[in-house]
Amino acid sequence: MNEPVIITNPARCRDCYRCVRHCDVKAIRVHDGQAQVMPELCILCGTCIRTCPQKAKDVHSATPDIKQAIQDGRNVIASVAPSAPAYFGFHHFSEMEAALKQLGFHAAEETAIGAEIVGLAHRDYVEQHSDSWPVITSSCPVIVNLIEKYYPDLIPHLAPIVSPMIAHGRLLVQKYGPDAYIVFIGPCIAKKLEILDASEAGAVSAAMTFRGLANWFQETGIVFEKTVSSSEPLSVVDARLFPIEGGLIGTAGLSTDMLNNALVVASGLETCRNILGDIRAGQLNASLVELMACTGGCINGPAMADLEGGICAARQKIIEYHRRRAIYAIVGRENWPDLFRAYMDRKEPVPSFSEEEIRSVLRRVNKYTPDDELNCGACGYGSCREKAIATLRGMAEVTMCIPYMRSHAESLRQVVMDVSPNSIVILDNHLGIQDMSPSAEHLFGCPLTEMKGKHISRLIPLYDDFVAVRDTGKPVIGKIRRINDAIVAEQNIVRVEGQSLLVSIMRDITEHENQKKKFLELRSQTLEQTREVVRKQMRVAHEIAHLLGETTAESKMIVSHLAKLLEEDEPK
Repeated sequence: MNEPVIITNPARCRDCYRCVRHCDVKAIRVHDGQAQVMPELCILCGTCIRTCPQKAKDVHSATPDIKQAIQDGRNVIASVAPSAPAYFGFHHFSEMEAALKQLGFHAAEETAIGAEIVGLAHRDYVEQHSDSWPVITSSCPVIVNLIEKYYPDLIPHLAPIVSPMIAHGRLLVQKYGPDAYIVFIGPCIAKKLEILDASEAGAVSAAMTFRGLANWFQETGIVFEKTVSSSEPLSVVDARLFPIEGGLIGTAGLSTDMLNNALVVASGLETCRNILGDIRAGQLNASLVELMACTGGCINGPAMADLEGGICAARQKIIEYHRRRAIYAIVGRENWPDLFRAYMDRKEPVPSFSEEEIRSVLRRVNKYTPDDELNCGACGYGSCREKAIATLRGMAEVTMCIPYMRSHAESLRQVVMDVSPNSIVILDNHLGIQDMSPSAEHLFGCPLTEMKGKHISRLIPLYDDFVAVRDTGKPVIGKIRRINDAIVAEQNIVRVEGQSLLVSIMRDITEHENQKKKFLELRSQTLEQTREVVRKQMRVAHEIAHLLGETTAESKMIVSHLAKLLEEDEPK
C-alpha cells in the first residue's frame, strides 16, 4: 500500500483546525490552510476522521485489492473481528459467512479464535516475566504506535505478542496454505498499517473496515439471511467479549474485578496516556495493564462511528451474541502459530528552539507579555507557546491564532473607517448609531461619543430608507438624498445578514449640487439673454428690410423714367 492510510480531500478541508484540536499527539500539519496528516507522527487512532465536520478525511480502501484477488482466482479467506455483531447485527456467524461467500470469499472465520490464543499467551507472559511488570497488552495497534512513537522508553513493558488479527492470520495460513489471501475485517483503521509491520508482515494480505464491507454489500445488494442454528468454528466463548473493556483479561481467565489492583483496564487515549505517564514515573503497581485506544473498546472503533446507538448499545449486542453461543474447545497449544513480535523506537526527534525564537513567533501575533498569551486552544494547541513551537517546526501557521486574526480584522476595519473619504455610519436593528467614521463625524459636525446609541433621526431626519432596508433587506444604492438643510449626499444602505446591522455609506455631493444649481441658474440667465438678443436682431433686420424695400422701389422708378427719356431723345 503506497498511499497513506488516512487521506485528506483538499476541496473539503476548510481551515477550521478541529482535527488539530482533537488530535492527541498533534500529528496534523497545517499548510496553506490545509490540514495534512503526518504519517511519521500519526498513531492512526482515527480521531481526525471522526471529528472532521466537512468529512475531509477518509481511509484508504482495500476493496479494489480484495476484488482483484477474487478475480485472480485466489483463495480469499476472511477473518472477522469480534465486534462485527454490533455493527452488522447478525445472530450466528454463519450468516456473515454466507454473505461473504456471495461476494466471492472462499471461507470466513472469527478473529476470536486468534483472540483466545493471544489472551492466554498474555497470561503466560505475565506469570513468567514479573521483571517486566506492569506488562502492557499489545493487542491494540494504536497503543503500540503510541508507545513506539511517543513512549519508546516503555517498550520493555509491552508484551512481545502479536495481536489477535495476526495470530488468526497465521492460523489461517497454516490451514489454507501460504498462497491464501487473508483479509481482516474490523472496526480499526490502524490494522491497515499493522499488517505491513516488519515483525508481523505476511500473515494478513489486506485489512478492510466494517464500513468498507457494508458498502460492498450495499453495492451488490447482499443481505443477511437469518439462521436458527449453525455449526460454528472452534472457539472459546469468552474471546467474543474481546472487543469490550476487560475483554483480554477475561479471555485470559484472569479476574475482571475492577477493584483488583494487580490488573488495570483503561480505554480512551487520554486515560491511556495518563496511565503510561504513571508507568514512566514508576507510580503504577500492577502486573497487567490492558489499554484500548478507543473509549469503550473496539466496539467504538473509528469504522463504527456511523453505527446507530452508542457504546452501551454496541456493548449490549456483543454480550447478547456471546450468550447465544455454546462453549467450544480451544485450539491446542501444539497448533499455536508463532506469537512473537518485536518493537522498535519510532520516535521522531523534536528540534529544540531558543527562547528568543519562541518569543519572536509570539510577537508576530501581538503576544509581547505573558498576559497576552490567552492559551484559548482555538488553534488546536494547549498553549500559545506550544503553538509557537509548532509554527517553528512547520506544523502550524501564524494565522491559526484566532484572537490575533480577529484583532487584525478589526484593525483593518478601523483603517478603512479612518481613511475612507466617504461617511460611514453603522446602525443596529433599532436604527441606533453604533459607529461612525471620522469623515461622518466631520460631515455631521458631531463626534461619535455624543451620537453612539442615539437614533439615526438625530443625524438624518428623513430615515425612511433605513427602515425599508431593515425590513426588506433590499439595499439602497446610489440614491441622491437631501440629508438635512445643509447636506446633500449620494446614499448607499445595506443590511449585514446575520448580525442585525445596517451600514450606510454617504458621499457628500453638497458642493457638487450647489455648483450644479449655479450652473442651471447661469444657463437659464444666458438663455434668456440670448433670446433677448435674438429678438432685438430680428427687429433690426425687419427695420433694415423695410428701409431697403422703400429705397429699392424709388430707385426702380427713377431708372425706368430715365430710360424712357433716353429712348425719346434718340435721333431718328
